Amino acid sequence: MAAPVRIQSKIHPDNFDATESCDGTNRSVSVSRCQLFEAGFPAVVLHLNDPSCKGVAQDGRLVFHFDDNTCGSILEVNSTNFIYKNSIQSFSSVGSRSVVSRDSWLNLNFSCVYPLIQSISAPMTFQAINSVISKNLPGAEGTYQIRMVPYSDASFTSSFSGTVTLQVNQQVFIAVEVDGVDSQVFSTVLDNCWATPYNNPNHYIRWDLISKECPNAKDGTVQVLQNGVSISSHFSFRMFTFTGVSDSFYLHCRVHLCQVNGGHCALPCDDDDGDEDDGHPIVRRRRSLDFHDSTSISMSF
Repeated sequence: MAAPVRIQSKIHPDNFDATESCDGTNRSVSVSRCQLFEAGFPAVVLHLNDPSCKGVAQDGRLVFHFDDNTCGSILEVNSTNFIYKNSIQSFSSVGSRSVVSRDSWLNLNFSCVYPLIQSISAPMTFQAINSVISKNLPGAEGTYQIRMVPYSDASFTSSFSGTVTLQVNQQVFIAVEVDGVDSQVFSTVLDNCWATPYNNPNHYIRWDLISKECPNAKDGTVQVLQNGVSISSHFSFRMFTFTGVSDSFYLHCRVHLCQVNGGHCALPCDDDDGDEDDGHPIVRRRRSLDFHDSTSISMSF
């Protein structure tokens, strides 16, 4: 009895020299127009998950652009990454009722993968130059930016610029902001913030400002002003020096991205977990565990 012959009509994606770009929310995939045409796929028959999203011819290539909520992109989230998936497809033959078919078809899957949790340390000498970190994922090349910006006012409208001298006990306001992710899906959560006298976040001399999302009870000047409710988190504290060590210090924060989903991404902070307020015990709500990316960022004063 003769063995059955298996016919494969799906074209291998390597034939099309596919290249992905995952820079923040500006995502695209490009393929060789020449290789596509030779395989029987002219540009007019190709589209993304959403058939209305066609490619644009650029320098001998066919480029497909897609954003967070467009072109049928699918968002998947796991414990370590958030992933936007899509595919380049060819129009199927419409109305064909033949028993056999000699049409080729294309389904080129691709994705942009971004880490949920990162640890970034970016020294910023206090000439008040914004500290910006661009995170690259090996292979997937998904990137977004995190920056730490110092402000002089509680409304976060006047950021420091140039060379600035701050007095001990002067209130300073810090914003940790993320660019390149969907602000409708993710929020930024301050996990821990601390200071060291040298440009080393792991130095044995340190002073905690925020611990487990809440102000350090030993430092009565710290206020967590906004945390886990938007793509930007805010806190403030009064300036200090490390006694007998240095007149300057480096500020570090470890943060993570959280998928909002209508839940609470950060715990409420109580003055004393064991106290009662007006005879009623204080109850701490459980936060969302949808960690997506964590990072640490630093600046120096």
